[in-house]
Amino acid sequence: MRTLADMMNLKEKILQVLEMKKFTYADLASYLNISESELDYALENNTLEIRILELISKELRIPLYSFFRENFEGFDFEKEPYYNVNIWSKEEAKFTLELMALRQELDELRAEVRQKDLLIDALEAQIIKK
Repeated sequence: MRTLADMMNLKEKILQVLEMKKFTYADLASYLNISESELDYALENNTLEIRILELISKELRIPLYSFFRENFEGFDFEKEPYYNVNIWSKEEAKFTLELMALRQELDELRAEVRQKDLLIDALEAQIIKK
């Protein structure tokens, strides 16, 4: 079982997402209409109200539950919707990449089958003409 010590703390996660989104901590505090020191205090003492956490998730365009998952490695904020379920899981991100590669391979195989079908049709047409 995972302990709190094993998990990245909430402030670190927020800072990491802020960096990826090119926002500053000051921008976030301003958006929340509180000072940076008030936000620091709430995060460091685990007294952050859920409504503030909800506002943070909306501003950063990430799901609220994502603050309680391990990490978001492999998540591309530019390409994927903010409500993506896989935001914090390394394995889920890996499987997403593998799935994309398999879909591409399937598309290539379908194109190859279409080409071979056309070739077969052309050869059958030549045989019929003889």
